[in-house]
Amino acid sequence: MRIATRFFTAALCFILSGSLQANTYGSVEPIANPAVIDTTPLRDQPLRVREAFASRLLECGIVNQVIAALSSTRAITTINDLNTHFAVGAGGFAGSTNPSYVYTVIDSGPNAASHRDVTVLTDSLGYVLSQGSAFLLDADNAASFDFPANYVVLNFRTPPSIARSAALFELVGRIDPALFATDTSGYTQFGRAYLSLQSDVSDAQFIAGYVRAAAEFGVEYTPIVNGQPTLFEGGAAFPGNDWVVNPRGEDYLARIPPQSHRALARIRAFHLSATRDVLRRLEHHGDRSRDDVVSFECRQSPL
Repeated sequence: MRIATRFFTAALCFILSGSLQANTYGSVEPIANPAVIDTTPLRDQPLRVREAFASRLLECGIVNQVIAALSSTRAITTINDLNTHFAVGAGGFAGSTNPSYVYTVIDSGPNAASHRDVTVLTDSLGYVLSQGSAFLLDADNAASFDFPANYVVLNFRTPPSIARSAALFELVGRIDPALFATDTSGYTQFGRAYLSLQSDVSDAQFIAGYVRAAAEFGVEYTPIVNGQPTLFEGGAAFPGNDWVVNPRGEDYLARIPPQSHRALARIRAFHLSATRDVLRRLEHHGDRSRDDVVSFECRQSPL
């Protein structure tokens, strides 16, 4: 599986900023849910340190291993390096930004990935990375996932750093806290595109806040129809697991074909081991830079 860091093709940028939309977008964070491990010391690190942790895990092939495990057990059959692209990008929720594994899936045409395979892949990543939930959006089919969702896309001229995406989110918060600090406020960065689902506010309030943020930050607001800012509509889902009630990830596993469970459990064990290693290093880092503590050794999990 080809993996690029903070890079997508020009086609992705066109799809997100133009009228042609035929993609599914996903996002999963790599820092384990606090109900599984107390990751507070890692979550409290500067954004650059958390980004380094996410990048190191990606370099270790954790996403590739999940895809290989699912493919080798025939749990998925249509995901490949021509239709699915991963990167480390920004993901914001309830007033904070974290690095995320963001991915774009071509879901129509001769080499399309199936809707079922996308959901299995997302559940598997959520399970392996011990996440409370993941994010999925079908860009133009409101009936594709669990609920219809309005959203906007703010386009940078070039793919921004995660810190710059976070700065845009913080500007949104200064303009209107209802678009920033609530449990319905969030965004995900895909290449040069900053995509935000509508918060629990009126259409007019959401549009006004993001139009102003785009103007002040110097990015492009979309969609504009007949000269007026409006909203895209797609289908969204937040597949997840309650790790307090189901500490073995039962919610995820119920949606993943059982023949893949053992292989995925081994990959999850590596992720938890690497996370614990980083937490120990943070506790005893002494004079070492905090960037050094996330330079853990890759240990590939056999399938």
